[in-house]
Amino acid sequence: MKEDEASKKLVFEWKGDVLLNFCYSITLYAPDLSAPQRKEAVLAIFDDYVSLYGARMNWTTNPVSGAWKPLHGRADGYLMPGEWLMHKPEEDGYAFLFHGGEKKADASDVSFMVMARGQRDADCKDLSYLCCRFPIADVRSGKLNMPDIMQRWCALLRPHHARGGYSAGWWYEGAYSLGGKIHARLKDQLLFYPGLQFDGTISELNYDYTHKAGLHDGPRCADWLIALSDPLLEKLGGLDAVTEAMRPCPVLPYEGGAVLQAGDVPGAGSDGDPESLPDYMRLGRVIEPVRAKNLRHVIAVPDPDDADEIIFPQERSDAWCTRFSGRATPRRRS
Repeated sequence: MKEDEASKKLVFEWKGDVLLNFCYSITLYAPDLSAPQRKEAVLAIFDDYVSLYGARMNWTTNPVSGAWKPLHGRADGYLMPGEWLMHKPEEDGYAFLFHGGEKKADASDVSFMVMARGQRDADCKDLSYLCCRFPIADVRSGKLNMPDIMQRWCALLRPHHARGGYSAGWWYEGAYSLGGKIHARLKDQLLFYPGLQFDGTISELNYDYTHKAGLHDGPRCADWLIALSDPLLEKLGGLDAVTEAMRPCPVLPYEGGAVLQAGDVPGAGSDGDPESLPDYMRLGRVIEPVRAKNLRHVIAVPDPDDADEIIFPQERSDAWCTRFSGRATPRRRS
């Protein structure tokens, strides 16, 4: 399957709204993004991203009310996070979003989103995260070196783990009104293209952690790029053992962890067959002992009793999360 064909199938519009946008993305997961050094890292990564795409930013959110604010192609067209983030109490969480969609809720392939729990939630094992999207053309043309970017950002933020690769980026409103339509399309694409991942919705800016629950144990599944912190690497026998197990695929160390890379370029795969991405299979087998298990709310399907509602069959989620784990994986089913 040609990857440009995959991209055409994943720009999903409904009545003039862009609900899904095919892109590349990097997502860093961490237990705490509220400590001062973590906030400084978030701001450094934000500045790095704005240096690339600040001129394409069209929308952001008020950090208190969450209300949309237009930017008109200038990241500094409204309150910048550097003006308020370091003053926010550590016990409070925070969230902000900048994106390049034409409309305020349009799914964009240019996006910077952070959702951070406060220290008052320290006993909760759900993770905070930072997610950035990148246009396909910029990566495929060589304008951007995603492995280098991910290695650099992980060295700054020291995440528990991270992922990078193909993604279906959601639109930026709560999924409740159009959740059935989005999930129906997303489910078909996830089951056909095994290399595809997805990121969350703006509803997570209001502290909906559904898709992050359970990820404190480790990554959801293999991807083109997977970063593991030193504690996770130690559970796999250490950096040298992981590097050997990944050969001939690269392992990119940084202070605090390493990025595992499943081949030179990201792959979409085809026909629901994970074996179409052999390097992803290699990475999946390597990380299997630390992969998060029994994740809920991953693959959604329409409710047979109400087409406007969705359900999350656990067996579907389990099969998708284990597709690169070296287990017998069923072929795609509708």
